[in-house]
Amino acid sequence: MLSSVQTTERRGSRGDARAFVASSLAAKAQSVAEIQAKLAARGVDADEADAAVSEALRLGFLDDAELAGQLTRGFRARGYGSRRAEVALRRRGIPAPLAARALEEAYRGADEAQLARRALRSRRVDDPTAQRRAVGFLLRRGFSASAAWSAVRSSQPP
Repeated sequence: MLSSVQTTERRGSRGDARAFVASSLAAKAQSVAEIQAKLAARGVDADEADAAVSEALRLGFLDDAELAGQLTRGFRARGYGSRRAEVALRRRGIPAPLAARALEEAYRGADEAQLARRALRSRRVDDPTAQRRAVGFLLRRGFSASAAWSAVRSSQPP
């Protein structure tokens, strides 16, 4: 049986884990995996970390599906391709099924070449060097090679 001091210590550390999760999420929306990694890095016991994460999930403070949707919509709005968004979701520890659903919703019906043309804005594409640079720019932004080349070709001056 646990002494009252040990019981208080366990409640205190569990409360500390919950407080850490709350303050961390107040600073930035994060995935379950990110919070779990932070708790592990702080040396929080696995049971305490699970309890803190479960509580945050129950209260709606942690929601990987919502976070994935926000991130993918933001990437599309800022002119990034779905591949870049997918890499970001993977890096943030979003589970693959949730990431796939968010990507489908955010990029559904989108013409990738049209999105790439918009991302080019007023970049020069009037010579072969400028075209290669523009394609490289679009590839880094997460567009496929075919969409990048299509966007560059259609943006060339007549």
